[in-house]
Formats: sequence, structure tokens, C-alpha cells
Amino acid sequence: MEILILFILILLNSFFSLSEISLVSSKKSRLEQMKSEGSNGAVTALRLLDNSGSFLSAIQVGATLIGIVTGYYGGSNLAVKVAPLFERMGFLRESAGDLALVLTIIVITYFSIVIGELVPKVIALNNPEKIAIRISPVISYFSKFFYAFVRFLTSSTSVIIRIMGIKSISEPVTEAELRQMIRLASREGVIEKAQNKIHEKVFYFSDKRAKHIMTHRTEVEWINIWKTEDVLRAEIIKTRHSKILCCNGTLENFVGVLFVKDYLIALSSDRNTEISDFLVQPLIIPETSDAYKVLELFKEKHTQLCVVVNEYGSFEGIITLHDIMENIIGEIPSEGEPYEPDIFIRDDKSVLVNGDASAEILEGIIDGFTIDFDKVDYSTVAGFVFSKINKIPQIGDKLEYAGYMIEIVDIDGKRIDKVIISKIPDQTQ
Repeated sequence: MEILILFILILLNSFFSLSEISLVSSKKSRLEQMKSEGSNGAVTALRLLDNSGSFLSAIQVGATLIGIVTGYYGGSNLAVKVAPLFERMGFLRESAGDLALVLTIIVITYFSIVIGELVPKVIALNNPEKIAIRISPVISYFSKFFYAFVRFLTSSTSVIIRIMGIKSISEPVTEAELRQMIRLASREGVIEKAQNKIHEKVFYFSDKRAKHIMTHRTEVEWINIWKTEDVLRAEIIKTRHSKILCCNGTLENFVGVLFVKDYLIALSSDRNTEISDFLVQPLIIPETSDAYKVLELFKEKHTQLCVVVNEYGSFEGIITLHDIMENIIGEIPSEGEPYEPDIFIRDDKSVLVNGDASAEILEGIIDGFTIDFDKVDYSTVAGFVFSKINKIPQIGDKLEYAGYMIEIVDIDGKRIDKVIISKIPDQTQ
């Protein structure tokens, strides 16, 4: 009978341990989702978490009372029944009572720790929310039953904490923690890998500035309106773009943006149509503008193209809605433009990477690679490599970085066009 009572007491202690860990480990976001699905247990669990001091005090009261009863009952009852076993051994007869008490304490302590603490805590950590919604009503009733005592303990704890000068700090989830949670969810199959890539790009986009998402001046297609109307018409008809930048002689002297479709429609009915009649003043922004600010301006001004200038007012590049979308969802080939993937995995497991690919693509190739766009001026793989070699690039140039070898294998003028990235073998193995 005594053993059965002790077993029940240990199970009760196990329940309180299970309750404490499951509630403390539960994610509020998951409980909120369960609440929206109609779980009354989730409602109770959230209410307990909003007043964690009370439910923790209640659990501690229960666990402490059970611990005291278990120790007293086990020591005073079981020890008496175990003592005769030692008395039968003649040389242990005089110390039989003490030995019985020690043995009883060891056995009770073992089962209290394993069954009463460790096992329930491991179970709770594996499924905290599911357990929390089931045990929270019981803990809620228990807290109400011992309300006065729990209130006294909670108030006493608060007073001592204030005397010690410890302030309650509720730290919000950081961007780094949120990104890590999304990566973990992707690895475990909770969300699709494609979704994870878009989430990552959105986070990176929020860190970027106009200079990171623009089409650089060296790649901007433009027309010189000093040319004759016939030459200009021929150039406009050949262009693949719906909008094109018009300049007086040089890019620095941009005069407006031509909407190609409107111009061609007018031209089809009137050959004397002049380009100047269809020029629209572009939105001009500094290269240091936040990428999200650019997107907001596009929505506010109802435009899809802007000109980027540096601190001296010099032309640096243009940003189109296409550029913004590529920075959020990945490469989008223009109509009629041949598609070439940014990365290609070779037979030897090395990776061929386009130089104009976004620098954040390296995060999926180089272990531990991170980039902070607030601290760098480059936005592409070519820019990253150039910042490391710090010289005019040449085919065959190599760079060691974080246990990887980066080799320049193609150059377009003075621009790095393609690199091969391979992991350097570990010489210690």
C-alpha cells in the first residue's frame, strides 16, 4: 500500500513537471493558431502565459507539497519495513535503521528524479503546445484553489526581484532569429524551399538601398535624341523595352523617359510624330534611398521607372519595377531574352556562378556566408569578388574565402562575368 501511495505521489509530481515545461516551452504563435481553430485549451494556456508568475507559483506549490509528503511518508513508513532485512544480517543489526533510511531515500530520490522530473520534461519538450492545451484547465483550477497563497508567493517574488534591481525584460524576436526559424521550418518541410527563398530575398530587400537594386549605367540602354528622327525611330522600333531613357549626348544629360508603346501607336497614324512630345520626366532618387522607399514611391507616383543619382547629382543607373521584382522573387528573364541560370553545378561539385547574380546567392553556396547591405557597396557576385581581390580582374585570378576557392573564368571587358566556386579539401582528413 505504501509503495502504491508513493507511486501516486511521484506521478503527481510528474504532472506538475510536465505542466511547467509544456507551458513555458509553448510558442504563443502556435497557441494563437490553435485558438483560432477553436481550441478552448489554447485559450486557457494563453491566459496562463499572460500571467506566468501565478501559474508558476501554483505549480511550485503543488510540486513542493508533494515533495515534502513524499519524503516524509517514504522516510517514516518504508524505512521501518526495510529495516528487518538488515537486522537479519548479524553484523548490520545495530545500524539497520540508518541503513534502511538511507536506502529508502536513495530509491525514492531515483524514481522522483527519473519518473517525476526527467521523463515528463522530455515528453513536454517534444510536444509542448499539444500537452499545454490539455493540462492548462487543470493548472488553472489549481491556481484558483490556492489563489490566496499563490498571490502571496507571487507578490513576495515581485518584491524581492525589485529589491535586487532586476527589471522584467520582454525581448522581441529579432530578424536574425526569425530568419533562422524560417530556415529551420524549410529544412523540416513545414514550408516549401521556394517559399523560404522568397522570404530570404524579402529580408535582404529590406536591407538594400537603391544602388544595390539598380541597373548600373554601364548596362542601361538609352537613345541619344540628338540623332535624326529617322535614326531614332529605327532604334526605338528595335528595342525590347517598353520604356527607354532619352538623353542629350550623354547619360548625364537625361531629358526624359519615352513610353515606347504610346510613341509607336502615334507614329503608325502620323509619321511626323516627334519623340519630344512623348517624353516624361523621370522620378529621380539618390542612390542611398532604401529599397522599400523606392517601391513606395513607385506606388505613390504611379511610375515603373526612376533614375538613380549619386551625391554629386551624376547619373548612376535606373530602377524599374522589373528590377524590384527580381530582387524579391529571383531572376525574371525578359521576353525574347535567352534564359541563363545564375548558378550551374558542375560534375566535380564545383559551382559556376554568373558575375551579375545577386551577392546573397552565395549564402547557399559558401557555408557561413552572410552579407550586410548596410555595410557594403556591391550587390553582385562580381562586386563581392572584386572587393576581395582589389585589382583589375583577369581570367585565372583566384581567391580563397572561408574554406572555398573562387576562380575567375570569364571576363567581359573589365567586368567579372563568371566565377567557379569550389570547396577546398580538408588536409587534416
